[in-house]
Formats: sequence, structure tokens, C-alpha cells
Amino acid sequence: MARLPNLRQQRFAGEIKRILGDILHEALSELPELSSLLVEVSDVRVTSDLQQVRVYLLVSPAEKTSFAVRLLNQHQRTLRYRLAQRIRHQVKVMPTLQFFPDEVELKARRVEEILRNLPPPGKESEGTLFSDSSEG
Repeated sequence: MARLPNLRQQRFAGEIKRILGDILHEALSELPELSSLLVEVSDVRVTSDLQQVRVYLLVSPAEKTSFAVRLLNQHQRTLRYRLAQRIRHQVKVMPTLQFFPDEVELKARRVEEILRNLPPPGKESEGTLFSDSSEG
């Protein structure tokens, strides 16, 4: 069973989320492959020893998510270095970064798309459903 993150992990994850958001904003302007994308850090999870950081991303357009995640993982050394410059006084060991697509948000978008494409309920089906139950 997974343990709940302690207060230190939560604070550290929140700080990394804020800083990585700024770093990614700067990196998007420097990487021409990502300049047309909107990348948002949706969640950050830190291991209990603060050695590994899992960064979950939302990318718009959604079709480019795997491309953006792969590219950011290729540049994770540079991103880790930039993160180290900003948090070096807070940790003894700089954590490793891993980027992942945010599956929860992707599934939520898919459900919303399915719901939007459902046909509206017809008036006939509503009337027959209630009229059958009231006659008995």
C-alpha cells in the first residue's frame, strides 16, 4: 500500500511545481520544437527520500503530448541543472526528473468528448418511461 506524502514532500513538490512551471515557460521559447505548444505542469510527485521527482504534464494540443514528454525527457539534464540553480540551498542531493503525460486529465478530456458527442435524449423516450410506471 502506498504511503501518503508527508508535509515535507508536499511542500517540496509544490515548490518544484512552481519553479518547473517557470523553467518550462522559459524553455518553450528556447526550443523551437515546443514553441507552438502549451505545456502545463499539472502534478509533481516526490519520493520519500526526495531523490526522484515525477512531473506530470498537460500539453495542448493533446495530440502532441507524447512528443513533448519525450523531448522534455531528452532535455531533462538541462532542466535539472536549471532547477538545481534555484533550489540548491533547499536540498542536499538534487533529485532526478522524469516527465510523464497526465493520464487523469487525458481521460477526463476523453470523457468530456464522449459526453459532448452523445445524442440528446428524445422527448418520446422520456414520456414512455414515465407513462408506463404510472399506469400500474
